[in-house]
Amino acid sequence: MSINNFLINVANDIKYNNKIYKKDDFYYILKYLNINKDISLVSDIEKFYQDFLVSLNNSLIHYETRSLKNGENATHYIAFNTNSKANYKEAIKVYFPVKYKYMISALKTVFSYIIKNNIKATIKFHVKATNENIVIRFYDRNDLIPFINYCNNNFKLDELLEPLNPFITNKYGIGFVTDDNSISTYLDTLSLLLEEYFIVLRETDNYDNVSDVGFAEYLNKRLTIEENEEMKYNIESLLRCLNLLIKNKR
Repeated sequence: MSINNFLINVANDIKYNNKIYKKDDFYYILKYLNINKDISLVSDIEKFYQDFLVSLNNSLIHYETRSLKNGENATHYIAFNTNSKANYKEAIKVYFPVKYKYMISALKTVFSYIIKNNIKATIKFHVKATNENIVIRFYDRNDLIPFINYCNNNFKLDELLEPLNPFITNKYGIGFVTDDNSISTYLDTLSLLLEEYFIVLRETDNYDNVSDVGFAEYLNKRLTIEENEEMKYNIESLLRCLNLLIKNKR
């Protein structure tokens, strides 16, 4: 789905069904866009992960973990070779939208790659299906291209990956963005600004002119009044992605 199609679908839903879209609605929709909700591998993924952690305990690899929620809504984080947050101006976030049935194999590959190359990174993964099943924050942006090239040279990515959220730039289907590491994530910021954009469209009765270019114009205006430096950074990141995606569709 293109950005324009996404925006037009939302505008039509608002116009004809009186639907109200809030930030959380956009966040949820984008996270599960084009995904058949599946929780069939939750137990298998959890078992693999716990066994993997046991194996790490018998090694000299430095890692730290945390988890959010539990059961089918669990999200796990594991950081390798670091005990601090990444500097958001030096780091890059990578979306590896592997198809749910390949989750365990993909996690094995990602973990092995990070460990073998002694990379500083934090990996987040869900135990149920989303279009951002595995997210990697590389502390050094220079680690991005070698990872993407490794994946592209070793796997048939067009068969392995789900389509990304259309607002995320990608190479060979692997997404990458920059965002602040504390105040707001890329998707949080995007969801908030989409809510604001559609409020403006409602107030100006301008749903018929909704577009990716119009959203980019709104972001440029929004950037001029934002005072928080971290949020400015996130808006700039979103604008870079949006402008690149608009350029590439031509």
